[in-house]
Amino acid sequence: MQIFLDTPLNFYPSQSIVVPKSKGLITADKSDLKAFWDEANREFGEDLSEAIGCYIFSIRAGKGVKPWYVGLAQKQTFRKECFTDHKLKHYNYAIAGRKGTPLLTLIVKRTPGGKLIAPSSKKHSDIEFLENMLIGNCLSRNDELSNVRDTKLLKEMIVPGLFNTPQGKQSSQVIEFRELIGTA
Repeated sequence: MQIFLDTPLNFYPSQSIVVPKSKGLITADKSDLKAFWDEANREFGEDLSEAIGCYIFSIRAGKGVKPWYVGLAQKQTFRKECFTDHKLKHYNYAIAGRKGTPLLTLIVKRTPGGKLIAPSSKKHSDIEFLENMLIGNCLSRNDELSNVRDTKLLKEMIVPGLFNTPQGKQSSQVIEFRELIGTA
């Protein structure tokens, strides 16, 4: 049972969905994608494909799950956004030569009452903010993350205990800082 808070900024992650491959690649074949979304919607019991929010493409392999791309859907649905040609290039680059299962995780925006929010032409600054936060977190898990936009500073900035912490023993100041910000 999900609990929805009385605030307009509700985002809830879905269970990861296995993305099917054909001959080692993810394709934009309309019937394959229709089957993918139909199965996902059946599995979740609601039409998440028509919602908006953020999403993470990842690969599950022997060492766990590694994120490879973070995106957002705000002016169009997940169904229309997640498998564009541009996104498929990122996904197929990530799976090329790697073993593992490709996954898609949707972080769905909902009303305070728990209803799915549909796309609109208005700007959703909360979705954009969440995407940037997710990119930062995913970069800390995978420095080969495919995202390029808005990642230069995150890749180059060094803040020991927060971003790009250098290898080796951490100073007492860094240990105290990590405890303060909750990354310890």
